[in-house]
Amino acid sequence: RPEQLRKLLRRKSGASIAELQEIFGWQPHTARAAISGLRKAGEAIERRSGGNGSIYRIVKRAAGK
Repeated sequence: RPEQLRKLLRRKSGASIAELQEIFGWQPHTARAAISGLRKAGEAIERRSGGNGSIYRIVKRAAGK
């Protein structure tokens, strides 16, 4: 699942928490924790406001990945 999450967050449009909930069957706090885990793994993730809440997107790949 981490690679599938990365793929979604690498899209130009990024992904919302609601989208991640629908795709993975997660609760909102689980989706945010997964994003936090990617940050801790070295991914640079931006958050911007969208019509349906925050949109998250990986802006660059982690070094060595």
